[in-house]
Amino acid sequence: MCYDDDDARSPRPVKKLCACSESSNEEQTPSPITMNNNEVHILNDYLDDMSTVNKDDPQDQFFLTAADPKDGKPEERLNEVINAKYQAGFLKPYNYVNGYARLQRYMEHHMSSDSRQRILNVMGMFRPTFRQVAQSLTDIDLILVEEAFERLLLDYDRVFSAMAIPACLWRRTGEIYKGNKEFAALINVPFDKLRNGQLCIYEIMAEESIVNYWEKYGNIAFDPRQKAVLTSCILNYQKEGSDKTAFQKSDVTLSCCFSFTVRRDKFNIPTLIVGNFLPIDTKL
Repeated sequence: MCYDDDDARSPRPVKKLCACSESSNEEQTPSPITMNNNEVHILNDYLDDMSTVNKDDPQDQFFLTAADPKDGKPEERLNEVINAKYQAGFLKPYNYVNGYARLQRYMEHHMSSDSRQRILNVMGMFRPTFRQVAQSLTDIDLILVEEAFERLLLDYDRVFSAMAIPACLWRRTGEIYKGNKEFAALINVPFDKLRNGQLCIYEIMAEESIVNYWEKYGNIAFDPRQKAVLTSCILNYQKEGSDKTAFQKSDVTLSCCFSFTVRRDKFNIPTLIVGNFLPIDTKL
């Protein structure tokens, strides 16, 4: 009992804590032991699920390889991951067959038979060398080449943004994969059109310039002693008022001093071509 300060002899009951409320609080807040046990069960279930992954499935095998590659040199681990990614179908080499088919369709519909034959003669000239190298390449080799191509694209992002000269780059089959704003303004196309092969270099050139380019390209394509050519070309200007979903030639042409540089992969095969275009004032 407690006594009031004013009257030490008058008792005042003190409220006792209810035992049931204590037990309810204990039930709402699990003990550390219970929480740890729950985490252990969850972790065990997770590890059991991971152990049942179908190792025959290439996609599952890729995820396991990427998460825990084998010990070894960094290059060996990278090749292991790339090989697993390829087996899973996530990584494929670039299909140049479609590029040559696109070029053939363009020549059949937009070029004379004489011009087509001159370009075919150039391709026939370097075809034996190309075939000799290409037949020895595996799909993994081609994937590594494509990876190197993507790295070059990133490098030229900085190069093109730092230069004011109209420039673009394209694959050996002609698809333009990058250009700067100056080149887009030069031929009157949206900047985004100069990406991912939406346009081809031969689609924006006059016929005689297309033939001239292929002949000069063929002379140095597989010659490691040469990599650059300085020449001239005539570019076609995008028609004003067009919807610009596809390149539509206008009657306006642009004479340019034109240089291109061939970048080769480790197998000495041209992987991309970089072109610079300097307009010539024909009125002078």
